Amino acid sequence: MTKVPRPAPFLIGESSALDFLNSVAMPRSVRYDWLETGPDLLDWLVAAGLASEVELAPFREAAAAPALEEVRQEFVAFRERVRPFVQEASGSELRDAGHPVIAEINEILARGARFLQIVPTTEPDASLARPLTLSDSHPLTSPRDLIVRMATAVARLIAEADFRYVRNCEGPSCTLYFLDISKNHKRRWCSMEVCGNRAKAAAYRKR
Repeated sequence: MTKVPRPAPFLIGESSALDFLNSVAMPRSVRYDWLETGPDLLDWLVAAGLASEVELAPFREAAAAPALEEVRQEFVAFRERVRPFVQEASGSELRDAGHPVIAEINEILARGARFLQIVPTTEPDASLARPLTLSDSHPLTSPRDLIVRMATAVARLIAEADFRYVRNCEGPSCTLYFLDISKNHKRRWCSMEVCGNRAKAAAYRKR
């Protein structure tokens, strides 16, 4: 049986943490997983804007492969523990700081090195910004630091996003999540191209 080519990752979540959940997806009838191998994980982190190729270059070396595979498995397991948490919390306000997933995230965050540095501001309109700003850095010294970078993104979602607007696409078989940041909070689909147009066509046929 010919394997269906895997498309580019669905980075439609308006949040790196939701894109993380969407790194395995079945928007139609085919299941795709973008974290099947260690190199897949590195490619996805770059695509999601969570790491640069320069940072990840040492982890692409053959000597790093066993550690990278171990971390990839940790990523997948973490993803599947975060998923039911987001599914349960979506559409409501988060209040339970004692949830086991939050405790796990805090434990992962405690592992990581972190430092602040004063750097030039890179705002698009420098006239509206201070010339210097503080950069919060989480250096990647080993593959195990990758999960800290991912947990940081999930922590930001939990602490900063309004979970009333965390939603699952309304496509009948779609598994993709997104944060609805639209003006009227009326977003229904992961994207019009993947699910929205299909739903409109189905409604038209029904009429």
